Amino acid sequence: MLNNWYVYITMAAVAWLLLLLCDKFNIIKSKPLRIFIVSFIASIMCWGIYDLIVQA
Repeated sequence: MLNNWYVYITMAAVAWLLLLLCDKFNIIKSKPLRIFIVSFIASIMCWGIYDLIVQA
């Protein structure tokens, strides 16, 4: 699990960027719901990209 530390840092960076984007455009009004949705979308995106990279 410690071998893939860069995946967790990438997930945090992507989630932070998505959260900034949602805050700027006020896409989701509720802050707890926004954080939940952004973390879910960021984790799905990063794990999907990670699986594609590792598969190759």
